Amino acid sequence: MTATTMSEHLALVGRVAEEMSRALPADVGWTTIVEDAPLLPDSARAVSASMSGALRVGLALSATFARTLIVGPPPADSLEEALAPAFASAAAMLSASFGIGASLDELCETTASDVVASMGGSVFTVRFMDGDTHAATLVVASSPDLTADVEADSPQFEQLPEGPTVTNQRPVSMLADVSLGVTVELGRARLTVAEVLSLTIGSVVELDRVAGSPVDVLVNGTLIARGEVVVVDEEFGVRVSEVIGYQPSERLRR
Repeated sequence: MTATTMSEHLALVGRVAEEMSRALPADVGWTTIVEDAPLLPDSARAVSASMSGALRVGLALSATFARTLIVGPPPADSLEEALAPAFASAAAMLSASFGIGASLDELCETTASDVVASMGGSVFTVRFMDGDTHAATLVVASSPDLTADVEADSPQFEQLPEGPTVTNQRPVSMLADVSLGVTVELGRARLTVAEVLSLTIGSVVELDRVAGSPVDVLVNGTLIARGEVVVVDEEFGVRVSEVIGYQPSERLRR
């Protein structure tokens, strides 16, 4: 493998890692580190799939991070379901950037060691660090001639005409009946496995928020407002005290 081909493979793996990290929640923010040999997180669980018939991709996650993804929000029935958006995002990037299709095999949960052992061809690994926490490791295998195939199959586009392009504008009101999931967050806490296992009826979990502080109102994971908890007809509600301008929530900020 030439140095040029190696750099092309590394660039491709880097793009896959970037796209997958965008779809994964982080407390601090993701840092990706390319490694020569796979370093797996403690007690790792793993999911793997083939992307576009060109790459074999496996993602090994620490037990804590895997549990966080399943619990949500949004909650998922399995680790495969929780990771489906991240794998789909990377497959779509391959299609848009390299023209090799966006097909994605069915995700399957396996062991971290089996992910590494099943990889053939050129294997690259990327460590996902959330601050100082090793949360996941991405393992990508591709054939040595992948970049040559990608270059040959890249689509060619016609030159766009100069000047503004007229399109049919549709009013925002057409989305008025679309339902969005609204979540009200009182606070958060981080517990060790031992602390979680010791929880019983009557246990108190201390949250990272001072009593009387406003609660966060999130739509699809994005912070949009803050307010105070009220009771309306014997049901909880939130009286909005502050509307937030659009910005990524702390949960999704990279």
